[in-house]
Amino acid sequence: MLVTSKLNKLLIGSLCCVAFSQNVFAGECNTKKLDDLFATMAARSALMEGVAAYKFINKQTVYDAPRELKVLQNTQDIAKKNKIDSGDLMVFAQVQMDQAKFIQDYWIARWNANTDNQPDPEVTPGIDSLRKQINALDDKIYTQLINNLSDIEICNQPTILKHLDKAFSNVKGIPQSPAYNQLTASAIANLSIPQ
Repeated sequence: MLVTSKLNKLLIGSLCCVAFSQNVFAGECNTKKLDDLFATMAARSALMEGVAAYKFINKQTVYDAPRELKVLQNTQDIAKKNKIDSGDLMVFAQVQMDQAKFIQDYWIARWNANTDNQPDPEVTPGIDSLRKQINALDDKIYTQLINNLSDIEICNQPTILKHLDKAFSNVKGIPQSPAYNQLTASAIANLSIPQ
């Protein structure tokens, strides 16, 4: 009986130590690398005001199905090349594209409601210039994501969300219902190191 009691205490103590050590290690992700990734993502989202201005001036719809399919195909190619689950990476890409459309909708609605503060066609960048910048940022985002998968795996989702919220604090038009930063954090946390 005494041996069983001591074994139970030892087992409980060991389990507590394991649980504690996992929580300590889970909280020690490299947030600096994540902050760099999230800053790049926020820079991409900030460009959506310019995309919205171009589409507003040219009376184009926010939704661009051929462009989205091209982005998803590129994402699938990146996933295959890096042996990452293409479905998980495509979910991340789709969440980013949906967020971009919400941001564009925000700006277009704002300009429609306030005719004194609409974009100036003389200074609005062309869509080719904007897409070139977006593509460069996308390349950087995917490189940072892939290079930081080990940090992403040890970071808990609340930590990811906290840093993501901070990076996106100045980006206007991100919906709160549904909470797109939460969706983005979930999509990022769902990515995993190739097996």
